[in-house]
Amino acid sequence: MAQHPTTAVGARLRRFAGGAAAALMFTAGCAPKGSTTPSQTAMQLYAMLDALGVRGVPDEDALRALRPFLTDSLADALAHADAERRVAVQEAPDDKPPFADGDPFSSLFEGRTEARPDTVVMRGDTALVVMAFSNKTQRPAVNWRDTIVVTPFNGRLVVADIRYGAGWEFGFTGRLLEVLYSVP
Repeated sequence: MAQHPTTAVGARLRRFAGGAAAALMFTAGCAPKGSTTPSQTAMQLYAMLDALGVRGVPDEDALRALRPFLTDSLADALAHADAERRVAVQEAPDDKPPFADGDPFSSLFEGRTEARPDTVVMRGDTALVVMAFSNKTQRPAVNWRDTIVVTPFNGRLVVADIRYGAGWEFGFTGRLLEVLYSVP
């Protein structure tokens, strides 16, 4: 199926903007480094997600920029979910595919407007970074905590998983890895 010319241009612009954002983040020193703390690693991931404008699971271009912040298993799970989304679009172009929108990187589907590290608990070399999130665009504002699992990988700290902490209906529950593999 041929893409509408403006759609193709828009896709190219998004890829360029995503690549430019990634380059700016890396140049600005936001690339994960061996000396970052677990809290900084978690915040860098969310800064990169925001810079790339990720909604739903990241597409191939965004995932390429995010890979330095993730374990291989989490990056592979995100790639799997993106592939499932693309297959669903091909099979039923008029239906909403899985992982097309929402924020799987936090409990609240609508995502966060604010994020800050709250506490860090060490379990061996793995850090559990409890993040305090809020979404001020919701009325009333929504506040919650999720736990970002940060682990060392190749001399730097990376995100291995997210444990959802909110307990409301229609929120994400369990862990990000489970959600990503929940679509057959």
